[in-house]
Amino acid sequence: MAKILFRTSGGRIREKELGLGHVFRCINLGYQLKPHQIQFLIEDYGSVSPLLHEHGFKKSFNLIPGISVNDDIKKTIVHILKNKITLLIIDKYGLTNRYVKALKKIVRVVVISDLKKIEYDSDLVIDGFIGFNNKIGTNKFKTKCLLGPKYQILNQEYEKKQNYKKKYDLLITVGGFDAYNLLEIILKKISKYEKKIKIKIILGHATKKTSIINKFAKKFDDITIINETNNFAKEIASTKFGICAGGITTYEFATLHIPFAIVCQYKHQIFTAKEWHKRKIAKNLGFIQKEPKKIDIFLNHLMKNKIILNYSNLVDGLGSKRVAKEILRMIKN
Repeated sequence: MAKILFRTSGGRIREKELGLGHVFRCINLGYQLKPHQIQFLIEDYGSVSPLLHEHGFKKSFNLIPGISVNDDIKKTIVHILKNKITLLIIDKYGLTNRYVKALKKIVRVVVISDLKKIEYDSDLVIDGFIGFNNKIGTNKFKTKCLLGPKYQILNQEYEKKQNYKKKYDLLITVGGFDAYNLLEIILKKISKYEKKIKIKIILGHATKKTSIINKFAKKFDDITIINETNNFAKEIASTKFGICAGGITTYEFATLHIPFAIVCQYKHQIFTAKEWHKRKIAKNLGFIQKEPKKIDIFLNHLMKNKIILNYSNLVDGLGSKRVAKEILRMIKN
């Protein structure tokens, strides 16, 4: 039985453009790699440790958030040697090739990346970015790369067909941490319309239900607010339309063929939003806190049922299985 270490980071920290996306990717892949022994070595900026425990990953070890690259390398090597780690999977904020090369000297390394950042001298690179065509390729280091949304690492619940009655007109979710209070902005905008629609809001793991959200919720006849969910796929499949942040959730909506619009929290999310928009699979609303006109136009069209988007077969929900199969093959060889 192999010992697999996930090195990741996440939490509530707006300045570093950091939420919980990296962590959830690791959790989703970790499920697929059981019954091998799974450990996590994390920079926890808030909410990560309890999230891992909640998902059944009890062996998690903390590094100091914001640790220097040199200290990070030293402490990670110590952990790998002490715990006799077989394989290291890295999905973290601010990854450099120097970091990867230093760790590859003592253990096999898999890098999970995004946004076409694939030039790592590791044993395997995974990048499920929508901007790639689905393919298996190599980078300049001749490292094998699994590229495109076919390899996007989603929860295993997306492997199944989700046929549910459409109970809601609009589902709103802005990720694990609503860093810029986008929910408040969206609700304020919707509250100005006379047309009554059924709305569901899913708050992220690190997002608190603020008094302002509650205040605006009272203005709607039919709104449901929940803190997280054990079956996100079911919630998405139960709506006619979605508004989400520009991270992993975009792939979840696309997998279930639910039309959606993207609001961006961080600069890197705009690249994802533009790719979906270019394919006419989603509407890119950009940074609504800075450019409100886009969401005004979008909501006006939504209320008049004037939004037409394409369905996509680019993502099928089997990415986690494909990636896990390749990693398990590596472990055997």
